[in-house]
Amino acid sequence: MKKNNTNSTHSEASGDQFCNLSIARDEQLFVSEPTTVPPVTTTKSPEPPTPVEGSWNVTEGNLTCIRADLKVRFRIPVKDHVEYIVLSPNATSSGSCKSSNTTQELQLEESEYTLTMIFEKDSKNAYMKNVTFTYTLPDSSGFSYNDAKLFTVKVGNSYKCDSSNSINLKNVTMEVFRIHIQFFGSVEKKDFGTAEECEADNKGYDMVPPAVGIVLLILMVVVLVAYFFERRRSRQNAYRSV
Repeated sequence: MKKNNTNSTHSEASGDQFCNLSIARDEQLFVSEPTTVPPVTTTKSPEPPTPVEGSWNVTEGNLTCIRADLKVRFRIPVKDHVEYIVLSPNATSSGSCKSSNTTQELQLEESEYTLTMIFEKDSKNAYMKNVTFTYTLPDSSGFSYNDAKLFTVKVGNSYKCDSSNSINLKNVTMEVFRIHIQFFGSVEKKDFGTAEECEADNKGYDMVPPAVGIVLLILMVVVLVAYFFERRRSRQNAYRSV
C-alpha cells in the first residue's frame, strides 16, 4: 500500500509540474512586447513672400496723369492650401490718360497675372471705380474684381496709406501694405499732389487733441487747488495776526 501511495504521489507531482510548464509557456506566448509610439510631426507652413514696393506712372506727352507707388500681395485660396502672388516692381505698366474726359486706366502685368485699375472723377472728387485681377498658376487660374469706390480724394490730390489693409476681390484678397497713388494729374504738377491720408494712418493724430485736453484739464485742477489752498492759508495767517 505504501508503494502505491508513493507512485500516486509521484504522478500527481509530475502532473502538477507539467501543468505549471504549460501555463508558463502559455503566458510567454501571450506576453506582448511594449510598442513604440512614433512622435507626432507637424509640417510648418512656409512663410508667405514679402512684397517689394514699386513705382509706376502713365504719361502722355508732357502730362503724367497717373502716379502709383504700390506694395501689394495677392492671397489666393487653391484647393486645400493658399498661394501668393506678389506685385513685382518690374511689372510692365500701361494705361491711358484720355480714355474719356472722366476715366483713366492703369494696367500692371507679368506672365502670371494682370492687374487693372479704372479711375473716374466727378466735379469734385476722383476715385478708383474698379479693380480687376487675372492670374494663372500651375494648379489654378481665375478672374476676380471689386467695383466699389476706393481711394476717394479731391481732384488734384493724391491718396496715401502706410498702414496695411485688404481689398476683397471676390475669391482673392488684395493685401495692400503701402500705397501712394494719384490719378487725373495735371501738366503743372511734376510730382504727387497733396496727400490725403487713410483713416488708419490718422488714428495716431486723432488721439493727440483728446490727450492734450486731458493734460490741460489736470493742470487747471492742480492750479485751482493750489490757489485755494494758498488763499486759505493766507486768511488763517491774517486771523492769527489780529
